[in-house]
Parts: sequence; structure tokens; C-alpha cells
Amino acid sequence: MTDRQKQWMIRILLGGLVGIAVLIPLGGIFNDLVSGGLLSSRTHFRLVSYDLAYLTGSAPLAFAIQLGLYFLMGAVVGVSTLPFADDGATLVLRSLAHFAATAAALTLLVVLCGWNWGEFWPVVLYLGLLAAVYLLIWLGRWVGWYVEIAAIRQKLGLSPGPSPLKWRESLPYLPFAALMCLVIPMAVRLTLDSPTPIFTAIYAMLILPVGGFFSGLFLGRRQGFCPLYPVMCALLTLCFVLLARLVSNVADGVMIPIALCSVLLGNAIGALLRMLKGRRQAK
Repeated sequence: MTDRQKQWMIRILLGGLVGIAVLIPLGGIFNDLVSGGLLSSRTHFRLVSYDLAYLTGSAPLAFAIQLGLYFLMGAVVGVSTLPFADDGATLVLRSLAHFAATAAALTLLVVLCGWNWGEFWPVVLYLGLLAAVYLLIWLGRWVGWYVEIAAIRQKLGLSPGPSPLKWRESLPYLPFAALMCLVIPMAVRLTLDSPTPIFTAIYAMLILPVGGFFSGLFLGRRQGFCPLYPVMCALLTLCFVLLARLVSNVADGVMIPIALCSVLLGNAIGALLRMLKGRRQAK
């Protein structure tokens, strides 16, 4: 057995045991809530899920399955403590695969134990909360990993590499984004669109997506994929939408996904062209 396989086994075993220790008391509370405790004045502790016991026809078997689900949930969380991959592509792929496995384990636990009250929307809520927590933890670990790599490169006399999420590389495009997503549409709304927002509609359907696409394309060809730039454009468009509501009753919310998607598409294509160009030059 290799050292990496030993690390996997240790993280899985420890994570599974911690999962059992943590989820037995929490699961006991959830088992009561879905059995009517949510509507009562007092919450009791139910060791075994009523839904799972009904499904299996045996309380001991249901408890054994529940322990297995607790272990599985803890194991996938334990795997997340392994060190990050060495390159960005592998890191992203492994992170997506791990999130899918975590989401599958959580869905299995929630549905089999009946913690979704037999409905679909609580599962979506659980997965949404999982995604939020997962993203926060992942970003926290990624920032720490990036700082360590930058420190190592500095000690070796190398360039520090791109800034986190390439925020520094995206910063020169911020004035253009503000002009495209906030200043110009607001000026159009105040000067030309009274009382009918015809010019704003033309701007939203033609000028904004074209300008967003090509600005993202140029940035991607020069700096690669910069995920913060589409977010900046979407936030500036949101500012326009909120400010425009102060002077009109027109719903401009559709401009937010237009700005986000057009810039994101252009930036992704630009980054792809940059990568292909680099490969051709390497040959």
C-alpha cells in the first residue's frame, strides 16, 4: 500500500468515526423533528429513524443502516482534508467530483431517514446549504494554499504567479465594466427613456451582450480565465437595476444574467484561445 493510499484510508476511517459520533445526537434530533417534534413544544431524542425502520421492517437493521450512512457522510468529509492537487485543472476536477460524492451521500442520508418530510424542496435546501458551506471552506483552504505557494516561489526567486482569482489582472477592466454596466445605461435611462424604456431595451439586448462578450474575450486572451470579471459586471449591473428603480418602475433585472453570461462566455473563449496558442508555441 502506497503512502497516498494510507492517507486516504486514515482520512476515511477517522472521518467516518467522527461522522458517527457527531451525527448520532444530531440524527436523533432530526428523527424526532420529522416525526412530529417540529410541531410540538418539546423535542425528544429518537435513536432510529421512523421512516427507515418502516422501510426495512426492523429497527435494529434500520439503526445499522443509519450508522453506515453516518459513517459514509463522515468519510467523504474526511477525504476533503487531504492536500490539494498540484495543478489547477486537477484541483478543480477533484473538487467537483468530491462535491458530487458529498452531495450524493447527503441526499441518500436525508431521503432514506425521511429528513425531507417526504418532499423534494427540503433536499434542495440541504444541498444549497451544503454548496454554500463547501464553497466557503474550499475558498478558505485555497487562499491558504495559494499563500504558501507564493511564499515558496518568492524564496526561490521566482515570480509570485497570478493573484488569487486573478483579481489584480481583472482590475484594469473595472472602469470599462463600470462604464458599460452602470454609467451608460443609467445615462440612457435618465436622458432618453422617458417615458418608454426603448433605448435601454436596445442597449440590454444588443450593446451590453456584445460589449460584455468582447471585453471578456480580450481579457481572457491576455490573462486567461478571470472569474471575478464576470462577477464584477453582474454586480455593477445590479447597481444600475437598483438605482433605476428610483427613477422608474421598469423591471431591468434581465440585464444581470445578460451581463454575467456574455462576459463569462467571452472570457472562457478567450482563455481557451490563449491556452491553444500556448500549446502551439510550445510545439
